[in-house]
Amino acid sequence: MNASMLKQAVYYLNDGLKQVGREVDAMEIVDIIQEHAVATALSAGASGAIAGVGGVIAMGIASASTIAMYGRLANAIGVRLGNGLIRALGSAVVADIAAAVTANLALSAAVSFIPGVGTMASVALTGITNFCFVYMAGVIFLKLITALGVSRIETMSEAELKSAAKNIQSNMDIKAAMKEAKKVYKEVG
Repeated sequence: MNASMLKQAVYYLNDGLKQVGREVDAMEIVDIIQEHAVATALSAGASGAIAGVGGVIAMGIASASTIAMYGRLANAIGVRLGNGLIRALGSAVVADIAAAVTANLALSAAVSFIPGVGTMASVALTGITNFCFVYMAGVIFLKLITALGVSRIETMSEAELKSAAKNIQSNMDIKAAMKEAKKVYKEVG
């Protein structure tokens, strides 16, 4: 699997946790992210068959999947975040990543009106776009936990978490992340 950005994020997370006497199962973390990304790709891809509005439905699916993934990741890492903070963090990340995938979803909506081939293209494009979306959201979450530390993140307000997430995203090469996610999609999808 060519998931170097994800593997690196898990490695740095584990390295930081070891400094405070904790450790996570790296494969469990990778599996959680990939399971949510694949499930999102499948369900969002199916929504791509709905002419015109499939992209909107797909964004809803990706948003819900990202929030659920954050809950599972927080549990696996041992971070105590309430549902409100997980939703706030998820919505902040979703809003920023959505800007990066809007063109793909708009193209998907446009081709979905072409019967047959257009529908199939829309399904494929929507699926891969949403896989990439959730994959990147997972990497951002890991980088956020690493940058802030478990004890600090547990005491932050919604506004502080959103601001920190935006900072992580602004320092991330979104094009490289999308490229990596597409490679991983081809391997696991």
